[in-house]
Amino acid sequence: MPDEIVQTHPFIEGRGSDFCRGCNGRRLFSALNLGSLPIANELLVSKASEIEKFQLHLRVCPECGLGQVADVVTPERIFRDYRYLSSISTTFLQHASSYVEQRVNDGMFAPGDWVLEIASNDGYLLKNFLKHNIKVLGVEPAENVAEISRKLGINTVSEFFSSQLAAELLQEHGYPRLIIANNVMAHVPDLIDFIKGLSALSGPKTQISIENPSLANILLGMQFDTIYHEHYSYLSAFAVSRLGNLHGLQLLKVEELTIHGGSNRYWLTKFNSESVVDPQVEKIIEGEVLNGLFNSNDWKAYSDKVAEILSDFLFWLRKTKQANGRIFGYGAAAKASTILNSINVDNDLISAIADASLEKQTRFMPPNGIEIISPQELFSKEPTDVIIFPWNIKNEIAEFLRRNLQSQTRLWCAIPYMHEVDLR
Repeated sequence: MPDEIVQTHPFIEGRGSDFCRGCNGRRLFSALNLGSLPIANELLVSKASEIEKFQLHLRVCPECGLGQVADVVTPERIFRDYRYLSSISTTFLQHASSYVEQRVNDGMFAPGDWVLEIASNDGYLLKNFLKHNIKVLGVEPAENVAEISRKLGINTVSEFFSSQLAAELLQEHGYPRLIIANNVMAHVPDLIDFIKGLSALSGPKTQISIENPSLANILLGMQFDTIYHEHYSYLSAFAVSRLGNLHGLQLLKVEELTIHGGSNRYWLTKFNSESVVDPQVEKIIEGEVLNGLFNSNDWKAYSDKVAEILSDFLFWLRKTKQANGRIFGYGAAAKASTILNSINVDNDLISAIADASLEKQTRFMPPNGIEIISPQELFSKEPTDVIIFPWNIKNEIAEFLRRNLQSQTRLWCAIPYMHEVDLR
């Protein structure tokens, strides 16, 4: 087994545990403590690699509605060499294409307008604007990923977004017509500075579009495997509205999406007393309160349910293995890391995990060095059971596996409970 080092101290001393990173409140309560886990996307280069573990403890601020984990790992360590590529999923590609076409068809853009995407990954979204001759700029700190988007003709800045970078972009390019920040606000330890940057770049006509999985889905959908160190924050409509207001931004509309297992798309603009706020915004916030998002007792009950799910999953693995099952996983995602490390699964229970990303193949999943293989190698192993870890795109993956595996191979998901995937 690789050597393990457990780290529990935050790199910003005390801030991650005691202060809300959104509103500086000090009434955080414990929602779910998963103990000490490795960094989810920091895959091992060999089974003998040294493993560092860090505290992973979700807390919720009842004052602004933000969920958060302590900032025990620097963004530089997590995102400078990043292994997740958005273009791997056809679901995400279709989602991005539809988003762009809708904005263009709505007549949002005039000549000279430009679009900024923060955390633009491999250009999977911005490339859709190019065919409409709309100027784009991506901000992507992972140099290995940014280089992929540059090859598509997308101007990409390899920096972390901040209020300082916002000032530089404003001076060079002026106000963007649209700022896109999909699945990135969760990745920001200094959330206050991030929102200040959004506000600074927002002109009179600028619209801000933010997508993130909802904290409500973690609680109501048992999606605890979306909790990991690179997700510093967990958004709610209440949190986005409250934090936006603190920095001169107004939440005008919330769209409830199915992507990522349930996400919200938040539309914000610079505060204007004449702006019309969609009545649905208040209804969604009221629903969050009624569903217990900011109630410590509801989260205590949730924590007990998570412990039960993890126990049932480990029991299933052992029982299936004892029955001579050949168990494999599909999708070496952060979701897989959270659930497998939460039960400290032995590598003899899961033979390997297949993943389509060349960035991940030949690496190993912590803690115990489960090998990551190609889908083609998985097919040759003739597994009896395959666990689909990215449950948010389980149908897409299941259809792919059904076309390539024996008909008797069983497909499973462990979230929100252990169940067989049925495409009928």
